[in-house]
This record gives sequence, structure tokens and C-alpha cells, in this order.
Amino acid sequence: MEGRSIGRNNPAAATAPYAMVQSTGPSPLKRAGQTGFEQSFSGWEPKKLWMQRPDGTFEECAYADGFESRADGRALVALDFDGDGDQELLLLNRAKPRLQLFVNEGAVGHALELRLRATRGDTEASTATVRVRTASGTRAFPVLLTRGYVSSVEPAVHVGLGTAEQAEVEVTWRPGVTESFGTLQAGRRWVLNEGGAKDSTAFAARAPRASTARLPLRLEQVGEVKAGRPTAVQLFASWCKPCLKEVPVLSKLAQEGRWQVLGLAAHPAEQVQAEASKMGILYPVAPLAPEVAEPLSPGGQLALPTVLLYDASGRLARVVRGGDSLEAALAEVAP
Repeated sequence: MEGRSIGRNNPAAATAPYAMVQSTGPSPLKRAGQTGFEQSFSGWEPKKLWMQRPDGTFEECAYADGFESRADGRALVALDFDGDGDQELLLLNRAKPRLQLFVNEGAVGHALELRLRATRGDTEASTATVRVRTASGTRAFPVLLTRGYVSSVEPAVHVGLGTAEQAEVEVTWRPGVTESFGTLQAGRRWVLNEGGAKDSTAFAARAPRASTARLPLRLEQVGEVKAGRPTAVQLFASWCKPCLKEVPVLSKLAQEGRWQVLGLAAHPAEQVQAEASKMGILYPVAPLAPEVAEPLSPGGQLALPTVLLYDASGRLARVVRGGDSLEAALAEVAP
């Protein structure tokens, strides 16, 4: 099994990315001599993962959160495998690596887990709906036995609460039958029985995680650049032809003044200015630091072209890889 680590307890409140855990599985990249079964049916298309923002909209964050597997996925389940109150993702692929476990290492927000026990019909209450109310609003969660393609899940409701330490919970067991369970404390796994009885156990302590390279989530991590305007950080090398195609777009962006643009060169420091000049780069450039390059180098190979897009507050908003539309990503980050 290949292992990675991921995680957001409450996507809207979390700030940490999914960190990479050393992989023991083979690389899913296509190699000469592979059979049809070993090749991709989808052109090694990267996975997608969406983070819900506080305003209810969503942001694509798979690469930034370590979920950029390019294997042909067939089934995906979210489950608290280690019992510590946050959910991991288990991905079943068509070919090698057959299983990939993405372990949650995100920021530790509050959460609770709910398991329902009905007295009529299905005892696991698979037709019930749970409503959870906090200061930020009310959310509704159906009890599900399946989720996605050929993926069955436990009939438990996992609720990320962010900074809230408790929540009011009510259950609609079936049409016309709704029951309030009052205020429930976060950090616990609750069993709610139709009729009002409830019991709980605390989540397990979070196990120490291995030290891993972290993506540059804040603008100050990549160089002498201050927040205040959206910023595009281009990772480039003079031998990278797709990087050269990005230069006119980024140069125009820098000239317009609404964006800051910085180039980070994968060349020795003494060669940076000369290599940038060869490419016609006029915006500021600097050497690419190892601490920035390492988490952007899956399998030890720096992926170029790559452009990091930061919003005006200095937060990493998008990672634009080769084949992605730079212009579309720029428009999304700063319409």
C-alpha cells in the first residue's frame, strides 16, 4: 500500500496542507513496456479535491493538500481509521498502486462523530437526517451507507466544527419524527438512540506524525515578497520550454501592476540572472530554495512548469502545473 498524509477537520477553518508520507509503492507514471492494464485509462489525470470556504463556495486544492495521485482511481472512502477524530481517505486504484492511504495531518480543529440507533425499520437509521447547529449556522447530514462509485461507508456522520467546542444536534429519524439531543461536546464519538438515550467516548489521542516537507502555504516562505497584492511565483529553468511560454503572460501581468510576479530559478545562484535574461524575463528573479523545491518534487523530481498563485493576503490559493490553464487560474484567484 502506498501511504500519504492529508487532512482537514473543518475545511473552512483548517490552515495546514496534507503532508506527504514516504511512499512504498511503485510510481504510477507510465513506463516503456507496460501492458494495457498498467497504463492509464485517463491519461494520468490528477485527482481533484475541493475545500469549502466559509462563504459556502468551493476551492480546488488537491495538489496543495497532497492528494495529487495520478493513478486510475476506482473507489474512495473517507473514514477515521486511527480513531483520532479526523478522517483519512482510502483510494482503490485500477492498477498499481492498488491501495493508497492518505493520512490526515491537517490543522487540528474540533469535530464530533455521530452513530444513530433507530427503534423502527433499519436500526442503522440509513434514512435519517442529522442537523447540527453552531454559531456559524446549521448544516444537515444524511446518514449514508454508500458514497461514490463502488464505495460503501460506515453509517456514521462525521462533523467538522472548526473552532466550535460544542453543537446542538437534532435527528429526523423518518418523516414526521424529529428528536433533539441537545448540546453535544466536540472531541467525542456519540451514539444517539431513538427515544433520547445517548452515550459517548472520547476520540483517541493523535499519534505523532513523521516530519515531512511542507508546501509554501504563505508568501513569505518563498522570498522577499510582501503580501498586499495577488502574487504569481514562477518556478522555471531555461531548458523548460513550457516555462518559456508562460513568460509573456507573467510579464504582462507584472507590467499591469495588479499582480506581483517573482521567478524562482532552478539554477545555481550565480547563473540565475543570465538564464532569466535568455528567456526574456524582466520581473524579479531569485534562486529556487531547496525548502521550496522539495515539497513540490514528487518522487524527488521537480515538476516544471509550476506557478504558485497567492491571494492578496499571502495565502497559497492555487498551484498551476503543466497542462493547466494559467490564464484561467489567474482569473479565479483575482477576478
